[in-house]
Amino acid sequence: MKENIKAKGSRWLLAYSRGFQKFLPSPFAIALLLTAVAGLSALLITDAEMVLRAWSDGLWNPSLLRFGFQAMFMLVLGHVLALSTPVKYFLDKVVILAVRNTALSPAYVAFFALMLGWLNWGLGLVAGALLAKSVIDKSEKHGYGIRPGLLGAAGYMGLLVWHSGLSGSAPLKVAESGHLLSLYPKGADWQQPIPDAISISSTVFSTWNISITIGVILAVVLLFAVLGHLFHQQTLESKTLTSQFSQTDQDLSSDHVHNFSISEKLDNGRWLAWVFGVLFLGTAIWLTMSSDSESTRLGFVTPDWINLILLGLALLAHGSIKNLLSALEKAIGGASGILLQFPIYFGIMGVVTGTGLVNILSGALVSSTNITTLPLVIFTSSGVLNIFVPSGGGQWAVQGPLVIEACHSMGMSLEKGIMAMAYGDQWTNMLQPFWALPLLGITKLKAQDILPFTLAALIVSGLVFIIGLLLIP
Repeated sequence: MKENIKAKGSRWLLAYSRGFQKFLPSPFAIALLLTAVAGLSALLITDAEMVLRAWSDGLWNPSLLRFGFQAMFMLVLGHVLALSTPVKYFLDKVVILAVRNTALSPAYVAFFALMLGWLNWGLGLVAGALLAKSVIDKSEKHGYGIRPGLLGAAGYMGLLVWHSGLSGSAPLKVAESGHLLSLYPKGADWQQPIPDAISISSTVFSTWNISITIGVILAVVLLFAVLGHLFHQQTLESKTLTSQFSQTDQDLSSDHVHNFSISEKLDNGRWLAWVFGVLFLGTAIWLTMSSDSESTRLGFVTPDWINLILLGLALLAHGSIKNLLSALEKAIGGASGILLQFPIYFGIMGVVTGTGLVNILSGALVSSTNITTLPLVIFTSSGVLNIFVPSGGGQWAVQGPLVIEACHSMGMSLEKGIMAMAYGDQWTNMLQPFWALPLLGITKLKAQDILPFTLAALIVSGLVFIIGLLLIP
């Protein structure tokens, strides 16, 4: 009976994976189709000239293009940092810790992936994949009997908390002065004008967001602890483990000893990377100390400030310009989707806001809900939209104006609406395998290997998000 259930489940998951591949086109094709839907919808309420003008204004909106570059930079730098020797050394120690109790290995991997994902989504995605791959290799080598798909899913869990963390696109962007007005200019004419900025102290570091995030982390770690025991085949005594990362992963500058030219000394030497790494971090600290913290409360934490920190850490962690550029070549491909898709999403936002379509959509949303259920509606609609727009930054550009107008019309705090959108976006990453592609490439797993466990995380975390949103004052 048990084997029959497993067989049926495997067939269903395989059909689910094939369905995604067969019926869901590439994210760029979806972005173009959504543009057509927005444009045709706008034509029902205005003329073609206004639609084209609004689309063009949004397509090349300078502040939003800057946002796109910030998002790309944050992803790439997080990936670069994950490829550095200190991070690899840290992950190696986690591997040793994880396999001491092999039934709990998935829970260890999930916990560290969640924590790293909260710090930076690029770091969490890549480091989580490397950690899962390391434990899989150890399990196969020593016969620990840990299911590879379960470990792969655990390494992907950072994408479940990223948007409510330090690299979340929406909360970081609204912390920038003037962003809200640039996204929704009509807010300046309200009786109580839209705020110039919303500090992350009111979103990411709010008591209720931290409580919800901790609840998700605890629930998911417990889930993987249970799954680890259910799918654990055998337990062997942990052997002495050697370092997962070989000498070839160490600094390239120490491989050979010979007389370097001036250019080679600059590229391979440590002093240039360290001097500017300290300079970047020192500048970030100076910005922190010089900010008016009493009035803004973490107002200095913006995408630019986060990227300054990441750039400084990347320079120090890699130790030389050559090592940094080598990691950059591996990491840059992950940002290609953002580069191509973001302007298209900005064009959709331009059509929605510039033609008055947002008023109709928000009116329909407000008329079908109330102040209690509005956060849940934003959460679920954001989760559905994430399947078609698998980018938090792009989704904020598309859905942000609707969230702003709906919160204003209903009298709900904008902070709550922003985070409800962020929760929905990160929630269905467990259903949408797009961002799992780098992890699948690193671990050599298939989508159907991790889907049973990511879907379980979707259900468990969804309950926490819903209960949390209902309990927010």
